[in-house]
Amino acid sequence: MFTLAHLSDPHLAPLPPVSARNLTGKRLLGFLNWRRERRNFHLREVLDRILDDIRRVAPDHVALTGDLINLSLPAEFVNARSWLESFGSPDWLSVVPGSHDAYVPMPWSEGLGLWQEYMSGDEPAAGKAGAMATGPGFPYVRRRGDVALVGLSSAVPSPPFFATGALGATQIDQLGDILENLRNEGCYRVVMIHHPPLPGQISPRKALRDAASLATVLRSSGAELVIHGHSHLDTHSVLETANGRTHVFAVPSASAGLVTNKPLAGYNLYRIRRDGNRWACEVVKRGLDAASRSIVERLRFEL
Repeated sequence: MFTLAHLSDPHLAPLPPVSARNLTGKRLLGFLNWRRERRNFHLREVLDRILDDIRRVAPDHVALTGDLINLSLPAEFVNARSWLESFGSPDWLSVVPGSHDAYVPMPWSEGLGLWQEYMSGDEPAAGKAGAMATGPGFPYVRRRGDVALVGLSSAVPSPPFFATGALGATQIDQLGDILENLRNEGCYRVVMIHHPPLPGQISPRKALRDAASLATVLRSSGAELVIHGHSHLDTHSVLETANGRTHVFAVPSASAGLVTNKPLAGYNLYRIRRDGNRWACEVVKRGLDAASRSIVERLRFEL
């Protein structure tokens, strides 16, 4: 059995010191929103409890589906790198970036490139040798036994009051070939993305702009799991494909510590195993209990 833990949207707090020259345009709006609301919702002590629980469970691998930071400040990328290192090694933890990780345009070397060891495949993809040194190398593939994780990046800067994402034709075209090849090799395929992958899952202001194209590839090639964040919701959808069902899961923000219209902090465990000639998966949902402020099991079921 292979156990995969999935968390998302930690929105690391507190914000580092912010200079006035960094507070223009969308960053200024985001900073005011953080001061007014979000800093009371994303609590570092809650995130620490989630991480402690994951360490206690000791999964074989961890998937983190974006929004590590808040305003894409240079110091945030540096702090997030230190946080990643404190959580786990790059071979145990796979990351894809989120909308807040691309809040505004940033040079690769000063931004997402600082996390590149957590966002790269086991081997350079064809035509991408050395790509991670100067820019993103998505999709990436990590094989852990017969479980394959495919990392996509939907993180692109968007205008103020929007949090849309996009994959682009290159990622989508490559994804189809990757999924077909992994299926032929008998792998259990887990696709990681930040934005909800299917049309209509979230408001257009926050949606993946090419979700319809991604859904077409998934229907054709299939995947056993697609895991995402962004919505801060605990959801499970099913997509019928040419190769069976694809289960699509979102998890709440891993730092959500205030009762609002969104769930409290949580994460999922996927316990993947061979069941005869087919794959099976037990899903365990764990999260913050409002009364005890401890991490408890919320739900357990078989796919």
